[in-house]
Amino acid sequence: MNKQITAFVALCLLCLFCRAGSAEEYEWRFDRGADALQWKALNATPENAADGFSLVRQAEPFWLVSPQNLNIPSDLSYAEFRLKAPETYLRAYLIVKTRDDRSWDEEFTLGLPGAYHVYRINIQRGNKTGSPIAAIAFSFGGVDRVFLDYVKIYKPSLAQLVEVYWGAFWSVPFASPTTVNFMRTPLIGDYSFVAPLYVLLLVAALCMVAFRGPVTRQSVVKSLLLSFVAAGALFAVRMDYSWYMQWRADRSSLGGRSFDERMSRMDGTGAYDFAQGLKKIVPPGATVRIYAGTLEGRAGILEGKVKYYLLPVKVSETARYIAVFKDPAVSYDPIKKILSRDHEIVARDVEVITALGKDGLLYRSSGAGQP
Repeated sequence: MNKQITAFVALCLLCLFCRAGSAEEYEWRFDRGADALQWKALNATPENAADGFSLVRQAEPFWLVSPQNLNIPSDLSYAEFRLKAPETYLRAYLIVKTRDDRSWDEEFTLGLPGAYHVYRINIQRGNKTGSPIAAIAFSFGGVDRVFLDYVKIYKPSLAQLVEVYWGAFWSVPFASPTTVNFMRTPLIGDYSFVAPLYVLLLVAALCMVAFRGPVTRQSVVKSLLLSFVAAGALFAVRMDYSWYMQWRADRSSLGGRSFDERMSRMDGTGAYDFAQGLKKIVPPGATVRIYAGTLEGRAGILEGKVKYYLLPVKVSETARYIAVFKDPAVSYDPIKKILSRDHEIVARDVEVITALGKDGLLYRSSGAGQP
């Protein structure tokens, strides 16, 4: 009887320990009208429909901004949110601002289209000063609509932290389209999956040596080889799961589509569609001048994408044809027929040829193209 009472008390203490730290949290449910009205949409129109609360893009990028001066304690370390989007392969950002006027962004990749996904981000790592959080915001690009269910900021209990680590371990970031596509190694907390595999390898080797009887050179070598095989097999299975999820995403998003449709979806910025439209209008042998905005805060990346997709059409800084794509620094005076960038004249005697989608314009200068 005493053993049963002791076990019951221990179970109760364990439950209390697991729940510790989860009482205080900030949460907004967007299926409730009052919660949604507290947030502000920028470059987007909020809508409430049968599918839930959504943001409809008016310009790119677009944001959803929380109420200001929240004063959220810095020990509430995780942001959790649930949303869905009609596109995948795209990156979005959670932006955090503290009371001492510091801000940073946390990147996440949109999951498979047409379904809600839960995202959990450690926002404490970016808070270098430990200041309370004043506001958060979401930034989206390359997608026309985003549905949001809820946003929560909290300090996870032990059980919740295990759930966070377990979910992060099985989450699959899509392959990075670099010179050689690669898949990131999964994480357990802040550590690569490879780190605990090495620990498991050593523990397994020591256990096999201990249980195999006398310690000899042959038994040690055999135990190490078997441990390496077991650890390698676990790593291969987990990475194969990542490639399976990548194939599943590709099949869902790209299956049955043409080459141009696949490229457009994989690009996600609109640069491919813009370049293909230019190729249909610019005469053979002509050169083009490109002005494009920034991508993910990095200047020159979006312009480089347009130039790459525009090949074999050549680019020149003095070309008469001037293509402008997602560049708010460029302005056009239709009366004076002057094109300016950052308030500096880049071309005179300019006329608009055509608009290319929502974010692009093609101009032509009748002169040499010099200011």
